[in-house]
Amino acid sequence: MKIMKELINELLEICRDTHPNEFFAFLTGNRGVIKEYIYIPFKQGRDFVSIDTSLLPLGMKIYGTVHSHPSHSPNPSPQDLSTFSSFGRVHIIVYYPYCKECWRAFDSSGNAIFIDVV
Repeated sequence: MKIMKELINELLEICRDTHPNEFFAFLTGNRGVIKEYIYIPFKQGRDFVSIDTSLLPLGMKIYGTVHSHPSHSPNPSPQDLSTFSSFGRVHIIVYYPYCKECWRAFDSSGNAIFIDVV
């Protein structure tokens, strides 16, 4: 799996802008490259996000999710693992202070994985 460098940079900026609240979006793309995020309205707080998945576009290929942790922790919570198992196979956690290296990728079971940045 690969992800566009411009997308990672945009996601880092969005997470900085929404701090101290969490940010959440779905990831999509084509041919094994994550190229876009799908933002749908959600309720947010310092330690939670609540989404209405009925707002997802029909027929959209969801590769996974991205969300922020307003803390210094890149580790998935039990709630994160539940979300991971429901949506796609690649999940990115962006964490404070949202620097260029402040993100980690996980599979649907919560195991750390490597994603090429292209």
